[in-house]
Amino acid sequence: MYRVIPDDAVHAQVNVLPGSALIHYAEALAALEVAPLSLGRPYNENRPDAPMRELIFGPAGEGAITYLVMERDREVHLLVVQWL
Repeated sequence: MYRVIPDDAVHAQVNVLPGSALIHYAEALAALEVAPLSLGRPYNENRPDAPMRELIFGPAGEGAITYLVMERDREVHLLVVQWL
């Protein structure tokens, strides 16, 4: 299991998510606790093994979480949460 750690800015971003997005966000967080490297796509496609990733979530892919995996510490640092 990985520990998911939101950046300070992420708290503000999550606070403005619509109510309908919160269940999908919670599901994404639960998945990140288990397999963060295999879920998200590389943030930079030229560096497919880099620890910075992006996970698309929501029923139609309306949300995105940009995160950094610290494998040695078994941590996932959330950097940005967006909802269209």
